[in-house]
Amino acid sequence: MSNLLEKTGKIVFLRAHDLGTAYGPPNDQLDVEAVFILNAIGDGAYGFQLRNDNNLPARQAMFSLLRDAFVNNLSVTADYLIDPGRKNGTAIRVALTRSQVISTHIPALGKVARGTVRPAPGAVAKSGGRAKGAAAKPKPRKAR
Repeated sequence: MSNLLEKTGKIVFLRAHDLGTAYGPPNDQLDVEAVFILNAIGDGAYGFQLRNDNNLPARQAMFSLLRDAFVNNLSVTADYLIDPGRKNGTAIRVALTRSQVISTHIPALGKVARGTVRPAPGAVAKSGGRAKGAAAKPKPRKAR
């Protein structure tokens, strides 16, 4: 009797092949058309059929998710059925996951569209002189 297990990792191998070509050695063969391997601990491959039946839309969606994960280096969680003593299993569900890292990047204030910072009118450079492009200070008036 098959066990239902789950594994998470990044895809290191993704293959689609013709009906009837199978995958794996004769004593651990998968009768599937889509095969993938994750970089998680343990050996083995996982696969599913892409046949013209009631499951085809769901299986096409599964393959599309796997392809997106492979291209974008995303983690995949796969639920699969596997017989005791075997390394290869039949995937029944796949899900994409991304890391939960929170971005600490805060955009700088005062930048214009081209990425340059312009001085405020009347700004003084650190050297004590006027900043390039800054407006001149008005001259003080003499008292009468």
